[in-house]
Order: sequence, then C-alpha cells, then structure tokens
Amino acid sequence: MNMSGDIRVRTDQKYRHLYNELKNFVVGDMHELFFICVCLGFRARKKKDLGTNGDDRFWSKTITPEEFTCYYAIILEENAMELSAIKDDKSILAEMEKYANAGMEILLEEFLSDYLTKSGNDLRIDSTSSRELPKALLHFIYEQSQ
Repeated sequence: MNMSGDIRVRTDQKYRHLYNELKNFVVGDMHELFFICVCLGFRARKKKDLGTNGDDRFWSKTITPEEFTCYYAIILEENAMELSAIKDDKSILAEMEKYANAGMEILLEEFLSDYLTKSGNDLRIDSTSSRELPKALLHFIYEQSQ
C-alpha cells in the first residue's frame, strides 16, 4: 500500500460545479462527496469510465485513512482478496473514479435532480429549493444503507 499524498483524483468535468457548490454546504470537502459517490456506485455495481472527460478535482492526501480503507476493501472484494491488488494507490483511485462517476449519476437521478438548475451546460444547485438539502442528503444516504 502506497498511500502517497500527491495523486490527483479526477471526476467528470461536467460535475465540476456540483463538487464546488456542494463543498462546505452539504459535505466538508470534495473527498467526502467523492466517497459518497464511490459507495453509491459500488453498491449498485456500476462503473463509468471518465474517458477524456476527467478533470482534476482534489489531491489524494485529503482522503481519510477510513475512506482509503474502504477503497482497499472494494478492490480486495473485486479481486478475490488478492493482496497484490492493493499495492498501487494510483490504480486503486482510478477504479474509484469510475465508481464515483457512476455514483454521481445515481445521486443525480435518484436524489439531486429536485435541487438543481441548469446554467448553460453546467448543473447548479438551485438556491430557492436547497435549504433542506444537507438534511435531505443525510436521509437519502441513510435510506441507501438499508
């Protein structure tokens, strides 16, 4: 396990504004929203490649040890508990980016759509309907964990 702190974690560029707007409003930092999206994607067993749409979002050094532990567990589960599968954090995070990308789609389809407005090509939080968004997101996550 490498746990190097200088890996750039990417998300789809079309979600740039969502990550920025949800930071410090619904989550404390971008790695927390990324973690939620990874979990949603993994739970649904869905991955979506970023392709050329990847956009640097945050540094891996902001990911907590608990979050990394979950990422290692996901990779181990996918690889029949083969420990060599978790030797490279860059490849682990590349897989998590795929889960997070699919997870953001799930979050948008199943929850966030009621709180969004479109500004050009960008999705933005609708300030008129988002007052209850932090509490509603916690409720959505709780429901997903059942």
